[in-house]
Amino acid sequence: MKKALLLALFAAFVIAAASTAIGPAHAQRAPAGITIIMIRDYYGPDDFQQVSPIYRHPSPQTLAKAQEEIRSNPDIRALLQRRGISFRNVVGVQTALNGGKVVYVR
Repeated sequence: MKKALLLALFAAFVIAAASTAIGPAHAQRAPAGITIIMIRDYYGPDDFQQVSPIYRHPSPQTLAKAQEEIRSNPDIRALLQRRGISFRNVVGVQTALNGGKVVYVR
């Protein structure tokens, strides 16, 4: 009986500690489903296929679509502002298969 009580108290303590540790960190995370990829990080020969040529060398149409996506999506705007990324550095926004957004930044 004493072991069961101690185990229950320990479990409650662990859950309480985990929720307070996760709480502040979770508030600073990016909105679910938005990933930012810095294109300059993918210039090595091993990483060349990681970023599509559409975003590596964007056309004016691709840039215009990216800027329109930034204007229409407040979550992307907020994330870029928090990370200190200028909106004009965004060269493309791609919708992932799971509905998330991938933002390509130069």
